[in-house]
Amino acid sequence: MSTSGTSKEPGFRELVFSDLERYRPGGSHSWLGVLSRCLTIPGMIASIIVRAQQCLFRSGHVRFAAILRTVGVVLLSADFGPGMQIGKGLMIVHPVGVNIGYGLRIGDNVTFAGGVTAAAKYYQERPDQEFATIGDDVIIGAHAVLVGGVHIGDGAVIGANSVVLKDVPERAVVFGSPARQVGMREDQDVTN
Repeated sequence: MSTSGTSKEPGFRELVFSDLERYRPGGSHSWLGVLSRCLTIPGMIASIIVRAQQCLFRSGHVRFAAILRTVGVVLLSADFGPGMQIGKGLMIVHPVGVNIGYGLRIGDNVTFAGGVTAAAKYYQERPDQEFATIGDDVIIGAHAVLVGGVHIGDGAVIGANSVVLKDVPERAVVFGSPARQVGMREDQDVTN
């Protein structure tokens, strides 16, 4: 997973343009291209909010990152808590109802469908609270829930409405409540 502390973190521009490339491969990589996509792709708006939060939080502007959480809720009905570590190429296909944040670690080229929740195990604040780690090239289906410090392996697929309570191996396809492995992802299915 590429979020494991590289010496130089990508900047806001690089992150937003990497997300734009997921929505429109080979498209215009300009701010005008980003703005035009915001008119028709709500996920691009989500990307801008999440990436601004990520960069603000990383630079120590925690309060401004927290303000953007409210902006996400008001504009998109999506709750992005500041403090996530996210790789390049994030795609939030339908951001309405997505609830992710704080200690979550997300790799490169990860796709979230609508209503995904990555939750801590306990509702009250605790110093030992754990959050999910999501590898590269993972697809998480609509209304899936990741609970606690689960690790989702590279190339895994989480089925819609699944509740993930334990680690998911690389390239595994899981489904159900609680989620259990139902198959393996084929090589040609993994996005590079």
